[in-house]
Amino acid sequence: MYLQLNNISKRFTDRGGNEVSVVKDFDLSVDRGEFICLVGPSGCGKTTVLRMIAGLESPNAGNIILDGTEITNLPPEKREMAVVFQHYALFPHMNVYGNVAFGLNVRRLPKKDIEAKVKEILESVGLDGFEQRAPNELSGGQQQRVALARALVIHPKVLLCDEPLSNLDAALRVQMRSEIKSIQRRLNLTTVYVTHDEDEARFLADRTIEMKSVTK
Repeated sequence: MYLQLNNISKRFTDRGGNEVSVVKDFDLSVDRGEFICLVGPSGCGKTTVLRMIAGLESPNAGNIILDGTEITNLPPEKREMAVVFQHYALFPHMNVYGNVAFGLNVRRLPKKDIEAKVKEILESVGLDGFEQRAPNELSGGQQQRVALARALVIHPKVLLCDEPLSNLDAALRVQMRSEIKSIQRRLNLTTVYVTHDEDEARFLADRTIEMKSVTK
């Protein structure tokens, strides 16, 4: 298996000082290039699992292995993953080019390489020619494509998506999920995708994992 979660558990402390289990003894195995959807009711731990894979939360128990290497305690920037959130989190002071190139600039790639990679990925998501647009000049669907392009341009080992289409209207959601699936297939990109929409999960996923709230 390419990505493995073994007996992962996560507890939080509530306002009353009590420990609350959100994820308990959770196992997940994902093949290279597989598209997995995590579905389930609010509060069942879907987003928490995604955040632990990304390194944004640390599990209280269990381990995470990527391509044969344990990454449980690695910081997010060392995991070679990319996250697309429900809220696009675009940098408002940067144009489309700056947003998409951000991760490449952090990696200090040569300018010509950055330009080539940004051009290629913007063409891939249908935004060629939008380089100089500001985020507030874009529609919701276009902003989500920029967020997706920013994630994909670094060629992550794993793409993590946390309900990325939930803020779009129904027609645009249908269009965007088709585009996400097309890009994922073309790049053979290992993807873990969180959604509460079972129809969306069935359309996108090679395999759907149904999560339930932890029993007290």
